[in-house]
Amino acid sequence: MDYQHIAAEWRKTQPENRAKTGIVLIWDGRVYGWKDKLRDAADERPGAIAVDANGNVYRATAGTADHGARGWVVV
Repeated sequence: MDYQHIAAEWRKTQPENRAKTGIVLIWDGRVYGWKDKLRDAADERPGAIAVDANGNVYRATAGTADHGARGWVVV
């Protein structure tokens, strides 16, 4: 899946602070949120994708859906 494309399309519809900064969060091919920076993976469930403004892609790994992921890895 082209997570960078999904994030870029979402950013086109956002105010400048979200369009040019922060992290776009993706689950199951859809954007579900935005944060100003990559934060604790425990706040996301394993398999969540984060794309930063530079196009870097991260995946939340390990952990459980109930207790959140254990960390981020570069995709």
